[in-house]
Amino acid sequence: MRKLSLLLFTVLLLSGCNSSEGGQKTGNETIDKVDETDEKVEAAPNVKGFITIDGTEHELILNEKGLESYELSEFAEQFTPIIVKPEEIATIRIDNDPYFTVSNWGNEVPVESDIFKIPYETGRYIFSINAHWPNDKTHFFTVIEVPYEFKRVKRDTEPNDPNPWIKSPDGDRKVLLEGYGEFESVGTIVLRDLKNNTLENIDFNHGRQWTPKKIDWYDNDSLLMIIGYTHGTVTRGGDVFHLDLNSLELTPVIELPDREEVSDFTKEGKHLYYEMFVHDEDYNSGHYETRTLDLGTVFPSE
Repeated sequence: MRKLSLLLFTVLLLSGCNSSEGGQKTGNETIDKVDETDEKVEAAPNVKGFITIDGTEHELILNEKGLESYELSEFAEQFTPIIVKPEEIATIRIDNDPYFTVSNWGNEVPVESDIFKIPYETGRYIFSINAHWPNDKTHFFTVIEVPYEFKRVKRDTEPNDPNPWIKSPDGDRKVLLEGYGEFESVGTIVLRDLKNNTLENIDFNHGRQWTPKKIDWYDNDSLLMIIGYTHGTVTRGGDVFHLDLNSLELTPVIELPDREEVSDFTKEGKHLYYEMFVHDEDYNSGHYETRTLDLGTVFPSE
């Protein structure tokens, strides 16, 4: 009997000790049990990310395998790039508001308030976005392409360059490709207006990756030019473009596949005669070919 009384007393004592920081429970309340899985943020494929540029939102691409560098570059080839202007502002938004970093070829990109700036230089960029939550992480990427952009900049100094000036058909203007000729050199297009006695650079956002390699007049208001890689011992030319000096609009004239480059050209009337170098598969050697382009197929309204 004494043992039974002692047992009942112990049960009542333990029941009375069942309290929380806010005070004792009344007995009618229930204690919520925390489910740890409720705190875990879902990762890919359910979580999505987005990048907004110039008012247009694009979905980020999931990098399920966490690819980096060359492997990511090869994987990204199958996706169509987002075409943007130089130095556009990009805003990142990812579900469940993670902490994230942005990088390009392993180099961290400065991000402030989920915003970063697209580079000025022309090229194809692959931005990696690594998102982190308290209990999870995932990887995204986006492919951005910055096209050529030209601008006219007043110049105060006279060029001192051995390359020749080339007069326009009407003789009112002339152009010079300044600085190009040495190994891995970058050329600057200089425009002189002989009637108004003005001097300008025709700058474009090539950085040091691309350069004009040859220029000539198409007509009195526009140029034909070869633009190609600056760096590399095997490059001999590039592709041919038409530049309107009034609108600064660039139009492709000859765009060749890999291993083929235009090394020189001559315009005669409505025909463009051009020399093309074709590399072998290993880029160790190759051969030249001469071809002709009817410019009426590129500019049919003229």
